[in-house]
Amino acid sequence: MDISPAPPDGLLLLAEENSALIDNALDLMLVLDAGGRILRVNVAVRALLGYEPAEVVGRHYNELVHPEQHAEALGIEDSLHNEHPERPDIPIRVCRKDGRVVLMSVAARWSQPHQRMFLTARDITGQERARQALVRSELALGAMLESIGDAFFAVDSDWRLTYANRKAGDFVGVDASAVIGQPLLEVAPDLLQSASLQYYLRAMETREPVTFEEFWEPRQVWVEARVYPHSDGISVYFHEITAKRDAEQALRKSEQRFRNLFNHAGDSVMIVDGALRIVSVNDQACARFGYSRDEFTRMLATDVNFGFPEGRALLAGLRAGQAQLLRTDKRCKDGSSFPAEVQISRFDDEGEEFFLAVIRDLSDRAEAERQLRESEQRFREVIEMTPAGYLLAGRDGALQDVNPALCALSGYPREMLLALRLSELFVSFPLVSLDAGDEHPATVQGAEAVLLHRHGYHIHVLFNGSIKRDAQGQSVSLTGLMTDITGRKAAESRLQELATHDTLTGLPNRALLGERVQQMLDACPQGSSVAVMFLDLDRFKEVNDSFGHEMGDVLLCEVASRLRKVIRPTDIIARLGGDEFVVAAHCATGQLAARRIADKLLDVLTAPVSVGGIDVIVGASIGISMYPQDAQTRELLFQTADTAMYRAKDAGRNRYRFFEPEMTVATQVRMALEVSLRPALARNEFELHYQPRYALDGMRLVGMEALIRWNHPERGQVSPAQFIGIAEDTGLIVAIGRWVLREACSRTRQLMEDFGCKVVVSVNVSARQLAQSSFADDVRAALADTGLAPDCLELELTESALIEDIEHTAAMLHELKRLGIHIAVDDFGTGYSGLAYLRRFPIDVLKLDRSFMQQHENVSTFDFVKAFVDMAHALNMAVVAEGVETAEACDFLRAARCDQAQGYYLARPMPLAQLRALIAGPGTP
Repeated sequence: MDISPAPPDGLLLLAEENSALIDNALDLMLVLDAGGRILRVNVAVRALLGYEPAEVVGRHYNELVHPEQHAEALGIEDSLHNEHPERPDIPIRVCRKDGRVVLMSVAARWSQPHQRMFLTARDITGQERARQALVRSELALGAMLESIGDAFFAVDSDWRLTYANRKAGDFVGVDASAVIGQPLLEVAPDLLQSASLQYYLRAMETREPVTFEEFWEPRQVWVEARVYPHSDGISVYFHEITAKRDAEQALRKSEQRFRNLFNHAGDSVMIVDGALRIVSVNDQACARFGYSRDEFTRMLATDVNFGFPEGRALLAGLRAGQAQLLRTDKRCKDGSSFPAEVQISRFDDEGEEFFLAVIRDLSDRAEAERQLRESEQRFREVIEMTPAGYLLAGRDGALQDVNPALCALSGYPREMLLALRLSELFVSFPLVSLDAGDEHPATVQGAEAVLLHRHGYHIHVLFNGSIKRDAQGQSVSLTGLMTDITGRKAAESRLQELATHDTLTGLPNRALLGERVQQMLDACPQGSSVAVMFLDLDRFKEVNDSFGHEMGDVLLCEVASRLRKVIRPTDIIARLGGDEFVVAAHCATGQLAARRIADKLLDVLTAPVSVGGIDVIVGASIGISMYPQDAQTRELLFQTADTAMYRAKDAGRNRYRFFEPEMTVATQVRMALEVSLRPALARNEFELHYQPRYALDGMRLVGMEALIRWNHPERGQVSPAQFIGIAEDTGLIVAIGRWVLREACSRTRQLMEDFGCKVVVSVNVSARQLAQSSFADDVRAALADTGLAPDCLELELTESALIEDIEHTAAMLHELKRLGIHIAVDDFGTGYSGLAYLRRFPIDVLKLDRSFMQQHENVSTFDFVKAFVDMAHALNMAVVAEGVETAEACDFLRAARCDQAQGYYLARPMPLAQLRALIAGPGTP
């Protein structure tokens, strides 16, 4: 900065010293005229903005300010001129000469007598993120200060407030709108001790305006007030002028202003002469180093480790006018030290050489860097120890980092992995491309991927990944973690097989049969036919009763094998359950072709079968329905074929019958049951029986399944198998199900109150009930009316009910789960559902069908059931085994970690009174 000559006395030395201090300070210092043009600037502009001082002198300050803040800067200038002549810590974005934008903290002061603005600025770009909250607060405060005007209030001749603005209310700490009409001295009692009241009284009495300045003790501020009388009182305008008075006082002593600037600098500042004697220091230096000013002036710079490394080169640079930046440690009076960044510059004072050192304490930065290093080390240790595979890939997909778990998972050593790309490591990957742009998701959670093992086989993994993007939204890197789910995928594949095939014979089950038959019907050419044949073994029950279930299963497997041999590859054979099989075949010549197929089936089934060393002949009854002659839909084909099968049995068995219209006589019986069923609920003909359910770890009774019974006035007790289907078809199941739900909840709550134990009741729910939009309300009402806790109710669904309307079912089940009840799936694996469906529903319990415990050709029964139970547990589902009939079955299930069981071995379904006696007894089945 150009320093004008002054008289050769002590003031000249002080002025030149102050000028050197400004020119060599780390902070940017400027002097602007009243129009905002730069008159003077220190050499810090070179380091901070890349300009030489001469390049900015004469320019308007807004040429350096970022264009987006031009208006804001002009507003600040106006505030300095008119309201607040001193403004500290103004955040302003400034454009460097090289085009980069830096954020600077600016302190500004307007001198009215000199018509000058004085600015100091510090680069705070590196602190921007940490100070964003503070910047927002300062901007809000700045906006408030810019919008503030005079405080105003008016009183009438009785000294009651007739109006006060918000600023006046805030000044005395009241809500202005709430005190209108109150006496002035009640609103602001401090006026009694203030001289301001005398001015108000005089204006009221003389009816002449008054202007005065007064110190307001309660707030320790100066105010300027203007009092104007009017016809019914006075109006008062006032505003705070403390800053103006302070500015006027500060302007009287410019040397003191610069001395304060020197002392209040945030960094330690030292002035050292050519002999390295400390000449002057600021307050911050005294506070940081622990020495007084007098102690400093008796010391050398080297006493605080302020030496000059490579002194000659450093001195040469300083004498060439180049400020030097050093990193070194500084020693304090108490012997402690701290890391520092020191900027040194040289100046002359009447031919004597001096050095200005600005010392910035880097302790906080060093500590932050240390913590960052420790954090990175901890992260590396976690990554190295985690069992999940970890990778870091660049934008081009090249692997940049991996952990030992990924090496073990892929079979590659670290060096080989780092030579691969994602496309070489993965056969299937959830992210199409790392360079897809920000229109694609930046993260994937729980996505499945397939990794190619070094030895060529596939590893299924669950992949979580995150893409890091730059400010332009372009991908920079990918971080991913993965866990091996190969075993789970194999289990899912097996469960899918179970969902579509009979576990005993390996034949398609009802789900796959329905799908295949529909495909045959859709593909049937005009003029051709499709035959659906229902087969029921004639003597299977006798074999089962005589030789036991194990031999019965052997017989069923032999029957399935024989049937496979005689049907064509294009035909379908399935097992519905028990001893019922279905064959579907294309029949180009209609009934003639169907007869030939049926004859073959009967031939192979009448051949002797060795069971337990004894040859037996079982035979079969076959019902045949022809499409399109007998039925137009798959469901009707099954129904009419089933009807024809029963006619074949009635005709003497071991024969087949084609469906005939007169066979619908059986429908009349069904209709009679339906007529009786409609008033049954109103006549109280239903009752509930309960089959207990036990926890296998201790054989504790933990619940029961509610089973409906119909006490028909003429037919006696009618099996649920006879009337439930009618109830579902007619819609009566909705009202009946509602009664069952309320009755079960009520009886269960009474049981728990009487015996002081928790019991969970399981209630069967049909697809028809689940389809009702009000079903959740019915459940909620039943719980509320009976007082049963939600966690004591379990709703049991059939697999077919789950997939009848998947979207509706999923929504309904989630609504039911929010009530706090449990959801169970009955006879899993024998119907339509599979793992893919279960994952969509909030299922708590899988009921394991008895057929799951049969011996399989390639896997032991125990291993098979154990895999099923483990998979259910992995999906956070409990497993309940049904149809447990022996102690061996209990031991078997317990070893497989099955949770609960029910069956005739444990307890048969029983009336409520018998159940009460059971609970009151020893409690062990």
